[in-house]
Amino acid sequence: MTPYQAIALDMDGTLLTRDHRISAATREALEEARRRGIKVILVTGRHYMLARPFHHELGLDTPIICSNGAYLYDPVHDGIVRGDPLPKPALATLLEVLDGESMGALIHLSEGIAYLGCQEQVTKMRNWSARQPEHLNITLLPLEARPDLLAESVWKFELFGDDPAQLHDVVASRVQPLPLNQDWAAPYAIELVDRRCSKGNRLTQWAASEGIDMAQIVAFGDNNNDISMFAQVGLAVAMGNAASQIRAQAHKVTADHNEDGIALALQRWVLA
Repeated sequence: MTPYQAIALDMDGTLLTRDHRISAATREALEEARRRGIKVILVTGRHYMLARPFHHELGLDTPIICSNGAYLYDPVHDGIVRGDPLPKPALATLLEVLDGESMGALIHLSEGIAYLGCQEQVTKMRNWSARQPEHLNITLLPLEARPDLLAESVWKFELFGDDPAQLHDVVASRVQPLPLNQDWAAPYAIELVDRRCSKGNRLTQWAASEGIDMAQIVAFGDNNNDISMFAQVGLAVAMGNAASQIRAQAHKVTADHNEDGIALALQRWVLA
């Protein structure tokens, strides 16, 4: 009998293939795990609107940990049930940076994603959303349509710069002192959440509510924001496509996300 009671899944670069699909082998392995009583939970940097179609596809009955652990979203009741938004002084500074440094942003709100610039990312999200059922569409909001963000709960602030060197300089001088958890998603993008928030911390909170010890959880991931999960679970599995510094933080390394890495790992280390 497996000692594991839950499987925590990062999405991009992990659960999803390069064309943003869940492979048949991965779906079947997760279904087998659930038949054995193991819970499956998505733990993602995505806004809940970008995660819930895959939650629906897998037929999961768990909440979703979203926006790098900023909050827990309940798909059944369509609402955020627990979370820690950015502190208002830090948010005010980030908005000043946007105003003065000619950068772009994607800003995770409770009812959608506000954006400034980032046309490539916004276009991709619009095109993807158009292929979803209407009730699973994404709400995209031009930043100018949200004149008072300081009055709202902002869960994650993604700052983008066309010049990575400039972005790194701005982060070092203006962002680094703020009480925020910082994850570099790419050289041109940094993801910012409240310092209490991480995938690992929110997963720990959810596990405690379920009576599950973190040693009984398997976590899969491929990027910097997954290390906080790896540090706290019983079995941390890095995808074969993860960078070497990410693989070094895991207990095991499986195949590439495009080569059924999750299914292979579950069959070998969890379901055998």
